[in-house]
Amino acid sequence: MAIIDRSLTTGLTALDRVVRGLIPGDNIVWRVDTLESYKFFVEPFYKSAVQSGRTVVYFHFTRHEQLIQEGQGVEIHEFDPEIGFEDFISGIHSVIEAAGRGAFYVFDCLSDLATEWYSDGMLANFFMLTCPYLYDLETIAYFALLKDHHSTHATDPIERTTQLLLDLYRHNGTIYLHPLKVQQRHSSTMYMIHAWDGTAFNPVTESYTIAELMSDLPWTGLE
Repeated sequence: MAIIDRSLTTGLTALDRVVRGLIPGDNIVWRVDTLESYKFFVEPFYKSAVQSGRTVVYFHFTRHEQLIQEGQGVEIHEFDPEIGFEDFISGIHSVIEAAGRGAFYVFDCLSDLATEWYSDGMLANFFMLTCPYLYDLETIAYFALLKDHHSTHATDPIERTTQLLLDLYRHNGTIYLHPLKVQQRHSSTMYMIHAWDGTAFNPVTESYTIAELMSDLPWTGLE
């Protein structure tokens, strides 16, 4: 049975409370509306890991600005998806093997891979081959997907494979967090929508707020 390790953290105590802590091997997929939403959670994650003496690896493979800059105590490895799927994943896995057990990882937004490879299926294959490898090495890894950009050929396999799937929304200036999957943990409020107040994530109980939020979200059921 997997055991929550209290020495592992997302860097945000409030987020740790929502998901009831981290378990070695957790892969965390963020479904986001913008890259800025992802960066908001990446920064405390890698900074706290560096401060605790963890090996932190960042994979930069997209055209967007780097999520982590040089000089932050993080190993930065750049890869070009245009080299082809086999060479790309082989290079990523070689870095993971060299880093060893217990490292922390930040991946660029995976949605760009589907664009480069013209295939949601190839994106899913990359994740399904990489996620279990990271899990076996008891790492903690962050990934991101853009909402309403992918078919079920990508989203379904990723949802089945990952340990945590977290939705992020920005609405009227507020960040909302909605855990969709948190493996091997549970609480009475875990799967509720949570609003960030600057220090804590509070479960949203007002039905009108939930209805307003849901009505403004784009449909994500692409086939």
